[in-house]
Amino acid sequence: MYIWPLMKFANPQFLWALFSLAIPILIHLFHFRRFKTVFFTNVRFLRELKKETQSRSRLRHLLILLARCLALSALIIAFAQPFIPSNISEESGERAVSFYIDNSFSMEAQGESSSLLELAKKHALSIAQTYKPTDRFQLLTNELDGRQTQWLSFAQFSERLSEVNTNHSIRNLDYILNRQKQNIKAEQKKGVVYVLSDFQKNTSSLKDIKPDTSLNYNFIRLSSGINDNISIDSLWFESPYREQDQPDRLVFSVSNYSRKRFENLPVNLRIDGTERGLESISAGPDSSLKATISFSTQNKGFHYGELKLTDFPVTFDDALYFSYNVPEKIRIMLVNGSSENVYLNQLYQNKPLFELENYSETGLDYSAMNNQNLIILNEPEKLSSGLILELKKFVNNGGCLVLLPSLNSNAEELNRLTSALEAGLYKEKSTLQQKVFKLNQSNSIYDDVFERKQENLDLPEIKSYFPFNSTSKSSEDVLMSLQSGDLFMSSYNSGKGKVYCVAAPLSDLGGNFQKHAIFIPTFYKIALYSVPSNKLYYELGEDNAIELAALPQSGDIPVKIISIDEQFEVIPEHRVIEGKMTIYPKSSMLKAGNYKILQNDSMLGMISFNYNRKESNPEVLTESELQSIVDAAGLSKSNFTDGSQNELPNELLFADQGKQLWKLFIILALIFLAIETILIRFSR
Repeated sequence: MYIWPLMKFANPQFLWALFSLAIPILIHLFHFRRFKTVFFTNVRFLRELKKETQSRSRLRHLLILLARCLALSALIIAFAQPFIPSNISEESGERAVSFYIDNSFSMEAQGESSSLLELAKKHALSIAQTYKPTDRFQLLTNELDGRQTQWLSFAQFSERLSEVNTNHSIRNLDYILNRQKQNIKAEQKKGVVYVLSDFQKNTSSLKDIKPDTSLNYNFIRLSSGINDNISIDSLWFESPYREQDQPDRLVFSVSNYSRKRFENLPVNLRIDGTERGLESISAGPDSSLKATISFSTQNKGFHYGELKLTDFPVTFDDALYFSYNVPEKIRIMLVNGSSENVYLNQLYQNKPLFELENYSETGLDYSAMNNQNLIILNEPEKLSSGLILELKKFVNNGGCLVLLPSLNSNAEELNRLTSALEAGLYKEKSTLQQKVFKLNQSNSIYDDVFERKQENLDLPEIKSYFPFNSTSKSSEDVLMSLQSGDLFMSSYNSGKGKVYCVAAPLSDLGGNFQKHAIFIPTFYKIALYSVPSNKLYYELGEDNAIELAALPQSGDIPVKIISIDEQFEVIPEHRVIEGKMTIYPKSSMLKAGNYKILQNDSMLGMISFNYNRKESNPEVLTESELQSIVDAAGLSKSNFTDGSQNELPNELLFADQGKQLWKLFIILALIFLAIETILIRFSR
């Protein structure tokens, strides 16, 4: 195969140096034409060898000249950087070269001489150096901020590359490739894609990518050999409410992603910076477990916690931060029809935890509803359109409502309210005397009322009531049902709040529910559960809209998110709608930890953020697995390279420029110089 017609030069200007070949030719001509006279007494013996010696000498001199010229020619051609162009390198015009560097926490693992992230940055720079000055570069990382849509010169790319650090954001591989493809198409240039990552299995899906043959994809795998990790995945309280000086059970889950067993690994619980619990766990290889730590909270108000274990070298998932609230007061509004209810007053007025206000339905202050946790409609005679509208707003914003019907009312009147709230639909009043037949002991309201599940319970008797049915749209949880099969008490999720429908009033005409032992735990727990249960923590990397339970001072006063150690502060976007404040923190600006939410010096709440656990499993794709996934996605123009070494192979560095030949010509130059040396030595 003749390669000269196929060969091109990266620096063709060096070929002008071939004219310097005239120099050794002139030196040879003048050097071998100088004659030296030697006197002999008798030349008769030399005449016979004269003709033969001159022929050999001339041939030897020509070979020396040829070797010298070839050595010089090979050296000049090597400096011109010859190559056999690939299909891409033969294309004219600027190229758009898009790099993605995975800078997630898994890339902090140590490679041969540095972290995988630093190795990826080094490889990216080496690759970029092989391109022409006119080519443009793009650098994508997991942040995917606005700057990463820009196309850069090599100098700008190198500077931007030096700024890359690890980040908590995680991106799936198909999302990254789609973004690179989109950016290159928008640039309307011939494109090349490079992906430098450890290709963890949990983030390397290509399900949402379309087959593409227009781009060349280069996948560079970096491996650290780390296969062991143990992480705290999640935590939650067994009970949905917190009370001062009452025991709480905190449940947490742990995953062991290694092939070895962990024995007696300590897990430490700190509340408000003070150690409050310690639990030792043992986990087998490739297993998950749940454990519990018990503690109590001595003070009311907002609190923050940290659950932590010690593991190495993967540490980002060793701690889980959370925050919660022990309410100062639970605010309850009783909206009464003809009179107040003595049983409800006795239940709520004798507990310092509750703050009870009684209103008549005719003298109700609608503005006071926004401050309440629980509203109980106690035998309302008439439900006005204005009251129904305000109650719907209250429930939609997270409030809790209990409807105790009046026996003087009717189903149509009651259903005007329940239809608006998508709760149960009442039927006409029934005077069939019967007992409550079934109590849902598995409901959270009764989870700590009985030591064990009870059979044949003595339940309340009902004399007169409004039976009701659930609607197809409602999310219903039945608490009690009657012998006839009718529902006596059920709860419904409505908006952000909850609605409880009861079939009978708390009066002797309705039955003896208010005098039965089950009455107190039922309405006590309803009140406890009416307090909004804010999330214990949020995950960084998600767009979180966080509604605050505390009432804001004003929508115009800025809100601050401040770290517990007060070393970090940010002002998030916030909105106040119907007296409720919602904040929109940008998780890209935060790190895992606990934060205070302040308006002026007033505490509106606490909030906790944790890192995504998607990379806790350190398992990565092998080269064959990666190739199978890429082939199945239809990315036919793809190359795969092991980037775990300090230097990338030349096949990758110059793959886009074609096959490099300069080393070959350096070797040829050395060979020709060696031949010249041998010829000179044997010619003497």
